[in-house]
Amino acid sequence: MSIFLKDYTEIADILKENNIKKPFLCCGKSFQKTALFEYLKQFDFVLFDNIRPNPRFEDMITAAELFKAEGCDFMIAAGGGSPMDSAKMIRLMTTNDVSKALSEPMKNNGIKALFIPTTAGTGSEATKTSVFYVNDTEKLSIHSLDFIPDYVLFDERLLETLPDYQRKVTALDALCHSIESYWSSAATDESREYAEKSIRLFFEHKDAYMRNEREGNRGMLMASFYGGKAINITGTTAPHALCYNITMTCGTAHGHSVAVVLATLWDYMLEGDYPKDTLTLLSRLMGGESAADGARIFSSLIDEFELPYPKVSEDMLDGFVSKISISKLKTTPVPLGADEVRELYRRTLSDGI
Repeated sequence: MSIFLKDYTEIADILKENNIKKPFLCCGKSFQKTALFEYLKQFDFVLFDNIRPNPRFEDMITAAELFKAEGCDFMIAAGGGSPMDSAKMIRLMTTNDVSKALSEPMKNNGIKALFIPTTAGTGSEATKTSVFYVNDTEKLSIHSLDFIPDYVLFDERLLETLPDYQRKVTALDALCHSIESYWSSAATDESREYAEKSIRLFFEHKDAYMRNEREGNRGMLMASFYGGKAINITGTTAPHALCYNITMTCGTAHGHSVAVVLATLWDYMLEGDYPKDTLTLLSRLMGGESAADGARIFSSLIDEFELPYPKVSEDMLDGFVSKISISKLKTTPVPLGADEVRELYRRTLSDGI
């Protein structure tokens, strides 16, 4: 279980307690403009900032080699999901056989880590999963309990400079995590407790968050964290599985892509002869009453945030479907085969609809 820091000045104590000589900092370019980055300079860290929006395994190999060459002994990851998912793999790859990192479990090496989320969306600081791409096209998810960091710092001030689009799509990603975890067939009492807490925090703090107020930013950070705790138990469902083709093809951010698929799937589930009890409970958490209210409320968020549905030509849909592992959709609360996946893509993306 991670230890939570109350203020970034505690980082000095953490490094001293662990006798750290050379920290490794995995972050994006925007973090380097913050006061926290300036604070960290005193610790003579090694910087790796070649972090693409959808992280690549090839970059992680380069980072692990740098970590070893510089004699680093502690991992700091600061940013959204990409830096944190990268840091999870890099930390273990420094002492494990890289050629087997994608096919065999890696062993814990005792290197400790501090994660600092700078967006309120991914919940990566709470999960045992690293999501990335190999050769720019193949998406992989690697799971290990050793990915969960030893320390986490929530500093809502880091959200103050988020661009408007990123502010919207990262928060929607957090909400999608919680909704998907709640309706997942793998849900447990514990996961639903986390998901409920996340959903309530989202709607309680949404307006203040969008006004970039400190309390709203803090609340959305916690919504993201509890959403991460929820999917750490259940994993995600079809919206996340289907969204990656959209992100890579249309250039929409991850949270944008997953939100439009989730909205389509919710409407699709209302049409079929499926149990609506779970959708009704979700709707009530969101301020509605019926299962249909939840779909309307969620879609209204996409409209409120002015996020368009991306469009592709109809002839691209079969290629999208071919890249989906149907077996990984089994926790989605409705049965989905290749035909159903194509229909979901058609409704979400196709011109002329």
